Amino acid sequence: MSDEWLDQLRQLHEADKAQREAEAPPKPAQPPENRASDILRQSEAHKLLREVQKVLLNGGGTLDIFDRAADYDRVITLAWQGPISAARKPDPDDPEPYHYILVGVRNEKLWVNGKLLRETTPQVLKAALLEASQNPGRESNRK
Repeated sequence: MSDEWLDQLRQLHEADKAQREAEAPPKPAQPPENRASDILRQSEAHKLLREVQKVLLNGGGTLDIFDRAADYDRVITLAWQGPISAARKPDPDDPEPYHYILVGVRNEKLWVNGKLLRETTPQVLKAALLEASQNPGRESNRK
């Protein structure tokens, strides 16, 4: 008899839980920023850009994350001034152009320096980062 009343309590709990879930409003769709973060996490974008910074630039440059920047829902950029072997953090007062590798998500698709990737896997991103490292973006720093 003592186990029976515990089973009845569990049944009451489960019935109430099922009723509450049925009455709950549907969860809203994720905002673009959250979905973009999921895609960047799935592709290991931050980790892989850290590796590029560490190995290619010997730790130089700067790694930044932006929400809603440059027509993207979320962007991670690695930027530096100077040659790869002597990379340094960008200085707005230095007229030398800076170089960058940009990994962004737009419309739930992954892009590297403006090129759409066919998949959002770390392997595909690694190949795109290698290509971008050989030909990084370049922007003037002149005022």
